[in-house]
Amino acid sequence: MHDGSLRSFGFYLGANVRVFKGFNFNVGGNYRITRDQINLPAGDVSLEELLLQQQQLQSGYNYFVSLGFSYQFGSIYNSIVNPRFNF
Repeated sequence: MHDGSLRSFGFYLGANVRVFKGFNFNVGGNYRITRDQINLPAGDVSLEELLLQQQQLQSGYNYFVSLGFSYQFGSIYNSIVNPRFNF
């Protein structure tokens, strides 16, 4: 567990931009370098095992990108209209 060659480094970046009142545009991304996959078995993996997802190959990186939007609506007098919210 104290092997110095095992490492993992990640980076995340995201933004939320308000286009107009109640409407937001979201963008985000993540990149991770992984060299600490000690749970994977050593040795060769056959194509059949790989396609049937019985074994995994070691990867050096993972990434994702997300885009989206959100709309939020409601009354500014929400606590008066519905007192159960306890605002």
